[in-house]
Amino acid sequence: MTDVNRLPALVSLQHLCFQFANGETLLDNLNLSIDHTPTGIVGRNGRGKSILAKLIAGQLSPSSGTLNRPPHVVYVAQNVVVVPGETVAHLTGTAAPLAALERMAQGTALDDDLALIDDRWNLAERLRSALDTAGLSQLSFDTPADQLSGGQLARVAVIGALLAAPHLLVLDEPTNHLDSDGRAWLLRVLADWRGGLVVVSHDRQLLNAMERIIELSPLGVHVYGGNYDAYRLQRDAEQQAAVAALEHARLARSRERRRLQKDHDNLQRTAAHSRRQAETANVDRFTRARWKGAATEIVSSVRSAHGQHKQALDAQVRQTYEKVLDETPTLLALPASAVPNGRQVLALVDAQLPWLPSTCLNLHLAGPVRVAVRGPNGCGKSTLLKVLAGEWQAVNGACSVQVPCAYIDQHLALLDAQRSIVEQLNLLDTPLAEGELRTRLALLQLDALRVTQPAGQLSGGERLKAAMAIALWREVPAQLLLLDEPTNHLDLESVMAFEQALQGFAGAMMVVSHDADFVQAIRPTHFFTWQPTGWCLECV
Repeated sequence: MTDVNRLPALVSLQHLCFQFANGETLLDNLNLSIDHTPTGIVGRNGRGKSILAKLIAGQLSPSSGTLNRPPHVVYVAQNVVVVPGETVAHLTGTAAPLAALERMAQGTALDDDLALIDDRWNLAERLRSALDTAGLSQLSFDTPADQLSGGQLARVAVIGALLAAPHLLVLDEPTNHLDSDGRAWLLRVLADWRGGLVVVSHDRQLLNAMERIIELSPLGVHVYGGNYDAYRLQRDAEQQAAVAALEHARLARSRERRRLQKDHDNLQRTAAHSRRQAETANVDRFTRARWKGAATEIVSSVRSAHGQHKQALDAQVRQTYEKVLDETPTLLALPASAVPNGRQVLALVDAQLPWLPSTCLNLHLAGPVRVAVRGPNGCGKSTLLKVLAGEWQAVNGACSVQVPCAYIDQHLALLDAQRSIVEQLNLLDTPLAEGELRTRLALLQLDALRVTQPAGQLSGGERLKAAMAIALWREVPAQLLLLDEPTNHLDLESVMAFEQALQGFAGAMMVVSHDADFVQAIRPTHFFTWQPTGWCLECV
């Protein structure tokens, strides 16, 4: 572990504590200093990465302790919330000054327009250039925000943050919805950024662009110098050393216990022999009693010393065990939802998607197919899944799905933020007994507290696991999975466990994902690819 705080601190946290309203403590006695070094925050789901980012950005207040930050901090959340009627200009925070610039140009300026504009007289040109550079040339300032894809929303939000020129930029999972071009653009603009930068991410490519990694774990907060690859090398070496120390402590305890048992047995034999000699010795009864009492006292004293020594050995093992991270994998049990070969799964006939009237799709899928949907942000991938899930209707043509399906969207809309996971599953008549249900949720690392608290209080990764449980453990299990960027909110260990679970799923699936490693891991049988000339289905 290396602390590389060499520059003046932008953010300092001293004895900081954060508690939820129910009293659960997530961060406790946290001491941390962050300077201008580009910094990534990593850790398993539920460890408080997003909470820490919001605290740093001023979106949340600590329960106790002190937190000092620069006066101008901009935070970009995992999911951009769109308010009806908002436009691209609203999302970038430029609507008011752009309107003031327009009034100035028309000679109808208001009293406070100069204050709104400040020194941003070229704001329109800068925003236009930023949109074009981000591959969003098709967007205008007044494009309705609710017409943007998840990747377009993510890029627009980052553009607004950069235009604000804050002292510190805090990004929470900024690559979640970005395609490969969008990720390349983000890496370029962050490489040129000269302010402070804190990024919460599980994207290895983005984390390798950082120069410091902060890890949140059950062992506390640790700061590592270097990028993600350097962090993994250091962390893995520490973990291996901790495991070796634990094994050494256990072996030493085992050897010492055997030695103590041997000493105890020898002492018992000696004491028994001494008592027998005392019984037959030609001495008075008081001396005989004194000899026997002395033998018994020696045995008692040694037994007490041995007990204390064993407790010390146990304490040593516990101390070394506490330094070993629990890396138990997340296990996701998918239902037995086999789709026979030849069974019709879905059909699209001359289907035109909403918002994309020029798009006409024809698609027929049968059997346990695994289709990876590919294309740039804004081409209609998420819209296609919404139409198949029945959430939106095709503008023209026909769409039919012939098997039970489960749809997990980017924003996890199927979750009721006010209800717990157990409540929602019971409302959906889950066939699982409560004991079995809680066991499966525990394997998802959703403990008794988390499965009974409102879903809105869970972390992003925990909410995805909850959404998968609700979609799959209901009365009628799905035979078709419609997954839209399913790994966006998962830590790397959970992504690998999710990949393994999907590999064993016997049903059909259509998956939208920009994570190339994840797509390869689910072993697609087909690619459904957007091209300027139309959509094309290809066998792998």
